Amino acid sequence: MADMVTIAPRPRSGLVGESTSDEAYGVLPGEDRLVRDIMTKKVVVVQSSMMLKKACEIFRDQEMSVLIVYRGNEPVHALTESDLLSGETLRSDVSEIGTLQNLIEHQVAVRCREDAILADAIHVMIKHHTGHVPVLDARGDLVGALSLVDAVGAVSPVAAARWLPQMEGWSATPPPSTK
Repeated sequence: MADMVTIAPRPRSGLVGESTSDEAYGVLPGEDRLVRDIMTKKVVVVQSSMMLKKACEIFRDQEMSVLIVYRGNEPVHALTESDLLSGETLRSDVSEIGTLQNLIEHQVAVRCREDAILADAIHVMIKHHTGHVPVLDARGDLVGALSLVDAVGAVSPVAAARWLPQMEGWSATPPPSTK
């Protein structure tokens, strides 16, 4: 199994009542927004043992934008239809790949807490070339999913201008190895 990263909330610093939220976190305006304010709550949960062909059918039949893949009782990935139909799946028959586990087994599992700030979520998602992540509450229960495009779009224009160049071309290049 590949590594797992969970984006956690960051403690505030600065003077209470005198520092703005973005100043207290040391981020640009808009990057201090919480993941819970941007995430989507409409997701479908599937097990990693599900056949890839069945997952493709779910996207087609239920018009869903993201599947949250569980390994046992833990959410480990958020996949879109384009995740299923790109890379290795384009180079081979879907039935040869088999399960979602076969598709994700070498990817870093990135998850995010709902009370994390967007700056931290965006940074980790770009670092690991992850377009979507499962979002968990403080108990570790699934509450939704966060899209990198939605997160960058929700920050201020100045902050978005900083993040967007880092995303250009990263879908064509694999993320840095974690080994």
